[in-house]
Parts: sequence; C-alpha cells; structure tokens
Amino acid sequence: MAPVGRRVAAQTAAVLALVALAALVSVVVPNDPWHNWFDLRVYDGAAEWWRSGRPLYDYTYGRTQYGFTYPPFAALLMLPMTLLPIEAVAAVHATVNLLVLAGVTWWLVAPLARRHGWPAGFSVAAAVPVLFVLEPVRETIGFGQVNLVLLALVLADVAALRRGSRWAGVGIGLAAALKITPGLFVVYLLLTRRWRAAAVAAVTGAVATGLAFAVAPDTSWRFFTATLWQTDRVGRLDKTSNQSLLGGLARLTDPEQPPRLVWLVLAVAALALVLTRAVRAARAGDDLAGVALTGLAACLVSPIAWSHHLVWLVPALVVLVDVAAGSPAAPGTPSWARSRRSAGALAAVAALVLASSSIWFAEADPGHHHDLGVPGLVVEDLYLLVVLVVAAVLPARVTAGRAAARTTAPSPPAGSSPR
Repeated sequence: MAPVGRRVAAQTAAVLALVALAALVSVVVPNDPWHNWFDLRVYDGAAEWWRSGRPLYDYTYGRTQYGFTYPPFAALLMLPMTLLPIEAVAAVHATVNLLVLAGVTWWLVAPLARRHGWPAGFSVAAAVPVLFVLEPVRETIGFGQVNLVLLALVLADVAALRRGSRWAGVGIGLAAALKITPGLFVVYLLLTRRWRAAAVAAVTGAVATGLAFAVAPDTSWRFFTATLWQTDRVGRLDKTSNQSLLGGLARLTDPEQPPRLVWLVLAVAALALVLTRAVRAARAGDDLAGVALTGLAACLVSPIAWSHHLVWLVPALVVLVDVAAGSPAAPGTPSWARSRRSAGALAAVAALVLASSSIWFAEADPGHHHDLGVPGLVVEDLYLLVVLVVAAVLPARVTAGRAAARTTAPSPPAGSSPR
C-alpha cells in the first residue's frame, strides 16, 4: 500500500475507533445519556397546551413539577413542533444538533489543525466523537435541549466580528431572546468596546422579545414579572446536576435554604473576576477565550446551571489544546497555565471528568449530600470545580502582530489566534 493510502487507512481507523469509544461511553456512563428527550417532551407538551388556548406557564408535564421556563419568544419558535409526532420532532432535533456539533467543531478545530500542520479533515473527524462524548454535549442532545444552538449563535458573532460585519451581534441577541443567560454576552461586547455589535445584539433581542409581546402580551408580562424569578419550577437547587455556585452551596450547607448573602458575594466576585479575564483575552486578540470565559461566568452565577448548560467548556478545551500544541499564551495568563504541559493536562483532566459523567458516582438524595463525606461532596461538585479552575486559568492566546492597545478591532475567529 502506498504511503498516502496507509496514512488514510490509519486515520480512518483512528476515527472509527473514537466513534466506537464514544458509543461505548454513552452506554456505560452512570447517568442515562438520553433521558428519552425529556425536556423536548416538556417543550412539545407546553407548545400544544398553549396552542389550545391555555396559559403557557400553567403547563406541567405529566405528574411532574416541570413546565415551560423559557421566554415566550422561544415558545413561538417551538409551536411548529406541535404539527409532528414527538418521535419525528426528536429525530429532527437530534439531526440538527449533530449537524450543529459538526459545524461548530469544524469552525473551532480546522484553523487550529492548519496552524499546527495537522490534517484538517482528520482532526475535525476525530474531534467530533471526542466532543460528543462530553456530558454537556451528550445531554443537550439526549434531553432535547438548545445549548448547542446557543453556542453556535454566539460563535457566529465571533466570526462576524472578525469580518467586521455590520450584523455582528444578531446571534447574541437571538440567543438572549431564546434564553435569558446569553444576555451576559451583551455585557461582554460593551466591556470590550464593541459598541455597534452590542447595540445590534440589544436591538435584536428587543425586537424578538417585542414580537412575543405583540403576539402574546399577557404571557410575556407574566414571564418577565413572575415566572422568570421562580427557580423552583425547574427543580431543586441541591440537585446533583445543578453545577452552579448556588447549587454547590446548597449541597454544602442547606439544600432548602442556602445562605443567599454568601451566594451573592460569591457570585459578584466570580462575575467580576471572570469577566475581567474575558476582557483581557479579547484585548489580546482571543475572542474564543473571551466568549468561553463569559459563558462559564453565566453558568457560575446563574441559580441553576444544569450539567448540559456547560457547553462553554467546549471552546475552552479547544483553547487549551491550542496552547498545549504550542500557541503562545498572552501576558497576564497565570504563569503555570502558560506552559504546554499544564494546558494539556488541564484539557485532559477536564475532558475525562466530563466524559465519565463523574458527578453521578456521588449522586445523593435530597438532604443527604454529606453521607459520603468530603470525598463525596468533591465528586458531586466536580463539574463546578472544573469550571472554576478553567475560568481562573484559561490562557488567552496572542495574535501575531496584535498590539495590546487594539481593544476595539475585531478579533480572529475560533482557533485563529497565533499564526
């Protein structure tokens, strides 16, 4: 066999092995990775309930407490689901999310591969099953969630900023209209002095929200004045899958009434510190690190951050792999995190923790989080701990020829920091 043929055969075998490993992990992890599209069934039932003329936020799925918690704009977009059987809706959802995952992976990994002299096609094909096996990605697809779509919308704006497009900000605005927490990216745009993009994002979000108000004024008013603040609608704060600061505090102290003042202090401190790091990353020319940090900040300070919300670790892992492969880190990065070995080790540990669904080995019943002692609490909070470490030390990569003072210029996309 010719050398080229042997290389293609070896690469194909490696990709197939990774696909097989991903399939195996999806079967043996301690937490069911598919969940029978539970959240998608909630959305479908709520949309059908609303279409029949009943109040959207009165709906609960079966005998559970779970109802629709997204803004009315999201409900408007989900109304077409009611025209298809749930099995067809699930098939469409899974297909769309797999395509989004493939597209996002190409956008993130191909520039990195080319920069380091790796075959781009093979690198992307190998990365897809690796990213698929991470719990935030698996559970987004298995629950029928929208996190990958939100990630893609925000990353589309990173690409638009790079091109200097007048439409930069539309993706963030739509993401914020679909789910409130991506609104933090508008703050990121303001802090990095992308005034036009921030305005576009704000206007886009306002137009989408205004459309929902025009179609369903009472439903919209109820959401923003009441439903938005009812965190008990989505589950217990101390539930293992809630990997926010408040979730960790609830498991550590009082599952019913964690000390809110302590949480507020921690949340404000985390928000300030992580957003400061995100702005510094943008000033170094690394918007990928900037948006990854901003997304992780939103997960930390939100009262509820289910494990599938942590998709912002995906771009963070790409940054770490890039640094591990030799891309230089910007000044201001913690000294130990600048080294290739440290970045690679952190990426490997984070990926292993997420792929193994490690937190579920210490899943506890309500009020019994201390039964396994300190080791149990640590394992149950492993995703939160990974987010905290990554948010604290994620390197920003230097773009060749970028002066530190160029804070308002558009930044390069995805993995295209150092050249």
